Amino acid sequence: MSSDTASHTEFHIHHDAPAVVGRRERLGVRLLIVADGAFVFGMIFSYFYLRGLNANNSWVPKGGHTLAASNGWVVAAPLIAAAIVHKIGVKSRSAVASGFVLLAMLVGGYLQWKQLAHMPFVAVDDGGRHFFEGAYASNWVVLAGANMFHYIIGAFIALGLFIRGFRAKVDPTLEYWRQLTASSWFTWIAIAGALCAITTSII
Repeated sequence: MSSDTASHTEFHIHHDAPAVVGRRERLGVRLLIVADGAFVFGMIFSYFYLRGLNANNSWVPKGGHTLAASNGWVVAAPLIAAAIVHKIGVKSRSAVASGFVLLAMLVGGYLQWKQLAHMPFVAVDDGGRHFFEGAYASNWVVLAGANMFHYIIGAFIALGLFIRGFRAKVDPTLEYWRQLTASSWFTWIAIAGALCAITTSII
């Protein structure tokens, strides 16, 4: 490869202005949030519907177990903290904030996994098969799974932002828009985490 060719190895991914690309990416993420929100609100609706129906007293059967309201807030707190720290980081243009967001995602994900691994409402039948004690238990697992999904996606986004923060050749305008785009996601999962915590607090 000649020196002339080597000097032209840099390329542009987009032909549009960085701000235009940033707005387009943010719109895409917001549409994803709308889709994800439909699932989350559907889960919350199912929780309250089955709780109100309580067919054959199967919401929490006799002798069944539940979790304290504090458990939902324990796993929601890192989501809320991450959203706040990221907003501060966007305003201050600090790459270090992404590191704290990533840490919050990892800690929260671990706490949610720990809750899922130690559920008190899993029973065993005579054949040694495990089953959930009632509808409350099943719905709790679904909402906890939603939180876990948010933590996994949030961790990947935070890791990407953290790595990009230490790269020298990043268009500042596009990077700013990508931080705003990530902020939309972190704000949404904080809201979703709080909604799930409120829901599971009502047994």
